[in-house]
Amino acid sequence: MNELEEISTRYLLGELSEQEQDSLEERYFRDPKLFNTVMQVESELVDAYARGQLSTDMRERFEESYLNHPARRKRVNFAKALTTRIDQREQSVTRLEQSARSALPSSWWKRLFVIVGGQTPPLRFAMATIIVLVALVGVWFFVNRWRQQQREVAQIQAQRENQEHREREQTASQQPKETPQDSQQRVPQIPPESSQPSPNSNTNAAPPIVSLALTVGGVRSADGSVTQTLVIPHDTTQANILLDLKDDSYPRYRVSLRKIGGSEIFTQTNIRPRSTNAGARFVFKVSARLLTSGDYTLTLGGITAEGEVDDLSKSLFRVEKK
Repeated sequence: MNELEEISTRYLLGELSEQEQDSLEERYFRDPKLFNTVMQVESELVDAYARGQLSTDMRERFEESYLNHPARRKRVNFAKALTTRIDQREQSVTRLEQSARSALPSSWWKRLFVIVGGQTPPLRFAMATIIVLVALVGVWFFVNRWRQQQREVAQIQAQRENQEHREREQTASQQPKETPQDSQQRVPQIPPESSQPSPNSNTNAAPPIVSLALTVGGVRSADGSVTQTLVIPHDTTQANILLDLKDDSYPRYRVSLRKIGGSEIFTQTNIRPRSTNAGARFVFKVSARLLTSGDYTLTLGGITAEGEVDDLSKSLFRVEKK
């Protein structure tokens, strides 16, 4: 553990002096490296406590200080529930793999070969064909089951990431508002497009573009409605993600796009939708090379006049690159 991680741990456990705590809180929101370190250390502490992996001394310090805050106790309870489900899924996948490896023991095959060998040639051929088909069906069943388990584990991990994201947003809303310079530093290189493209060129053909329309209305997953899919052909250069608002009641918004199990594509704060005949809409233009096949979450938060962030929508969609 380096010095920065050690200071972050002492801060989370309430072991810094009042002067040291004020100095750290003044710096860590404006220093992305320090902010990410504090968030990472907090996640590791909560996970280790939820799994019972902390030493006796560290567990006592954690319970005496960190669990005194109601919101933190709620996060620890949420982490315990998630880690329990993840461990159960991983154990189930392990048992499934072991079952698949032992499903066709050599003695079973030997007995079949003895039975088949005593038959006439046409009957031996028919029985051999049946055996091969049964084996293929069995392999398909186990592979399909394993993939389903993997998807469920990925969904649980996505829920955990969303919970951590909400905790970071709540922490950020308690800090002083960002200056325009800070906000500009956090703006990604792929901002939402707020103006219509100018159709003033008739000589050059427009680059291949694909679009996906989403509507604010909560998390969409395989357990709810059918997951929408954004198909990106190989010659596509740009993907447009449209997010329609049913109720434009916040002065500003925050949005982020992340691949499940991967890195964040972009984050945008202090943005406004544009007005259309159908209502308020965000239009995000994303370079096709930044998107790979897999599942993504588009998270939208409303920023109040006091600077607090309310979670409004988490939309799940899938990308398929041809």
